[in-house]
Amino acid sequence: MNALNHKFDLPQQVRMPAFDADPTTARLTAANQPLIRTGRLTLRRPAAGDAEAIAAALGNHRVARMLLPVPQPYYREDAEEWLAALNADGQPGWVFAITLGGLRRILLSGQPPKAADDDRLVGVVGIDWQRRHGQEGWQIGYWLDEPHWGQGIMTEAVNAVIARFFHGLMGEVLFSSVIAENAASLRIQKKLGFDITGVEDVYCVPRAEQVRLITTELTFGSYMPM
Repeated sequence: MNALNHKFDLPQQVRMPAFDADPTTARLTAANQPLIRTGRLTLRRPAAGDAEAIAAALGNHRVARMLLPVPQPYYREDAEEWLAALNADGQPGWVFAITLGGLRRILLSGQPPKAADDDRLVGVVGIDWQRRHGQEGWQIGYWLDEPHWGQGIMTEAVNAVIARFFHGLMGEVLFSSVIAENAASLRIQKKLGFDITGVEDVYCVPRAEQVRLITTELTFGSYMPM
């Protein structure tokens, strides 16, 4: 059996940088990005006010080292630049800020999240159109601030975004990639039905060295909703 074409035990990564987006395939845009609520989370469009939280999270090398393009050190100005580009470049795709104001809190309080803690960004999930690592198509990436690791938050967020993606694009393939030592992220992808498609060595900016990268893909037929 080819070890690259089966379910695996090994995945966390962040939104990829833009790579030659093809406007002819732009069926996901900022204009039609939904607000998604799950039991614990609200997934919304990132806003200028998220810069401090992004900088604090990605300034942590334990988070950044699992992401290919994130410079270290990472400053508030870097976050502000990313947010400005996100809302100005017109690239196809969706990018969600993960916040903790989910449906359970709304039902208990009787109103949408307003407290700063409920609306504070604790991570990001993004899908965009890329040509990267020999793959062309929709790519999903994600990251989560360290204090929230190990609570199932990333799985809940990624699952919710994938479910909404396939609701409108059932015939598409969703690609991803994970630094090989990121066992937690790989477990997320295994749960959701991703298959390994390849392994390669690529340059990781925060580590300033080559790392082993596992590429993966998910179809509607292999997707296992949580």
